[in-house]
Amino acid sequence: MTHVLIAGGGIGGLTAALTLHARGVESTVLERASQLRPLGVGINLLPHAVSELYALDLGDELARKAVAPTSISYYDTNGELLFREPRGIDGGYGYPQYSVHRGELQMLLLSAVRDRLGPNSVRTGAELQAFDGSPDGVRARTSAGDVTADVLVGADGIHSAV
Repeated sequence: MTHVLIAGGGIGGLTAALTLHARGVESTVLERASQLRPLGVGINLLPHAVSELYALDLGDELARKAVAPTSISYYDTNGELLFREPRGIDGGYGYPQYSVHRGELQMLLLSAVRDRLGPNSVRTGAELQAFDGSPDGVRARTSAGDVTADVLVGADGIHSAV
């Protein structure tokens, strides 16, 4: 069976782990932080992203944590409406648009990964420092030791080691 290492325990890395799991692919998430906490600010999830979370059976729980705006409106400095555009279901999409706290979404994903892939599927305190690829796979050197796998996915942010 293929085993995938995912560098980064943010929204992208955790979603990748859930998506791989849903397709029968084993993965392990490597995260540099010693503990994942609900950090950040509000973000908007467009309907195509929300559809992916529904496909992962996270839609109902996401809906309880988020707000679904039906439109976006722009006003001038006098309060006059300049433009309004429908969003989500009201905009003709098959899924809502959601506004949610980034940290709440990450904790929802983390909980789902640990429930579905097991409590050791996310290795915290394991910053990816370097890696070596070969025809047999990849060896990742982390701050917590070496890890081997068939594939390495970089989801570790703008200063990615991958």
